Amino acid sequence: MSFELILPFFPDELRSLLLDTSISDLMINGTTGIYADRGGVIEKITLSTPYTNDRLQAAIERVARILGQDLTSQNPILNTRLPDGSRVAVVGSPSSINGPTFTVRKFNRWFTSDELIKSGSLPEQIRDTVIGFIAGRKNGIISGGTGSGKTTLMKALLDHVPLHERLIVIEQPAELKLTHPNAVRWEAVDAIPGQVAVTQSQLVAAAMRHRPDRIIMGEVRDECGYDLLQAMNTGHGGTLSTIHAKSAWDALNRLSDLALSARANLNHSFIRSETAEAIDFVLYCERDHAGRRRVRELIAVKGYSHAEQSFETEQLYLASSALAVA
Repeated sequence: MSFELILPFFPDELRSLLLDTSISDLMINGTTGIYADRGGVIEKITLSTPYTNDRLQAAIERVARILGQDLTSQNPILNTRLPDGSRVAVVGSPSSINGPTFTVRKFNRWFTSDELIKSGSLPEQIRDTVIGFIAGRKNGIISGGTGSGKTTLMKALLDHVPLHERLIVIEQPAELKLTHPNAVRWEAVDAIPGQVAVTQSQLVAAAMRHRPDRIIMGEVRDECGYDLLQAMNTGHGGTLSTIHAKSAWDALNRLSDLALSARANLNHSFIRSETAEAIDFVLYCERDHAGRRRVRELIAVKGYSHAEQSFETEQLYLASSALAVA
């Protein structure tokens, strides 16, 4: 199944936007406006031929059906992916007031670490330091906000994992395109009619029985953080994951909080010390007001102070507040 399978359901102008490789995110707000993210800058797109919400709704319903789901008034939210890994997110009637909201985050191409260095997104010394961590089977987190380049950076860093190693890659949705011949890709899925949910926690537990050299978590977003910590603290080194956070230090707190949500009786200090024991380094990515993405921060995790109830970290890199070079 190819990306082009969904194109016949849309008007010609929307087809062109979906195929435009300069657009990373296409956002359709019903019939009230179409917006595109080009190079990190959002611009409004004006169509020469208007369309109706009914036509947009019909197109989205057919896309959902091709992707194995149904979009109805009883099930108005859709989060899925296209065959190339591009994300499709929909909120329909009755929740979306001005017509269905349809957002596609496209992966037009993946970048190598050399290309990220050349673009100014990744300092060379930080790339080399992190590659050293990866070679030493250290566990790391890539943190940042939405659209900050976390997944792109993860893919570039995973290119440096030895090709003979066995990787279990767990995502929701599946996005990463890896060159490793022994990389197994798993996808957590939500429950839909006729299909039970398969959670990230279940897949982490299953990964332990499939002889991984490394467990790669696309994004830690719920109580699976607890299961991931247990995997890292029972001898599974070399783990790499992403997480939404507002700084490198905050990523540790966020991971701890997600792990705590797994069990009502967990001790906060214990989980934070488990987090400090499991995680060796944290990268923080940002997107500045001009839309340019860069690595802003790298810290090493040294431990957890029970007396001060605080993570002990060493700042290895902090970018200046000046804008990244395009």
